[in-house]
Amino acid sequence: MDSPSQKLMTSLVFCLAVFFSASSASAESVLVRELCRATKVNPECVAALNSDPRAAKATSHLSLGEIALQIAAENTTKRQELLDQMLVDPNATSSWKPVLKTCKAHFETAALQFSTASRELGLDAMSANYEVWMASDEIVACLAFMRSSKQDIPPLVTSCNYVKTLVSIGDAVTKRW
Repeated sequence: MDSPSQKLMTSLVFCLAVFFSASSASAESVLVRELCRATKVNPECVAALNSDPRAAKATSHLSLGEIALQIAAENTTKRQELLDQMLVDPNATSSWKPVLKTCKAHFETAALQFSTASRELGLDAMSANYEVWMASDEIVACLAFMRSSKQDIPPLVTSCNYVKTLVSIGDAVTKRW
């Protein structure tokens, strides 16, 4: 049987472990809050970063920045996959197909640019920022092509707006260095 002092010691160790893990989690969320305050899309930024458990584990602004840009690349790729699904959907409007094909290519390039920015961030923040803005240009080109084709594709507009949110996060990340 445990002595009262052993029980007290076990309880104290447990309480300290809970306290220190809570303060560590609080410090990590401070990094996300700081980054997101620097964007034009604070609530959307917090939601995007909190959707990935890696962001909560970031230990520095640099590591959070790299993770944020990786999240941007991954989510842009997921949006590209949505366009793939729309292209093969027999119920999709046939006049949308040329726009979807063109925008799929723009999303693919934007995802690659976010990925490149993530790798460059710690080495050359200015180059990383350039890559983020090139990703933005890809999304702008997609929207321009959709408008010039006189098409209105709500899921595509939503995807473009989401990637613009990721650009805002990427811009805030790359301006920190």
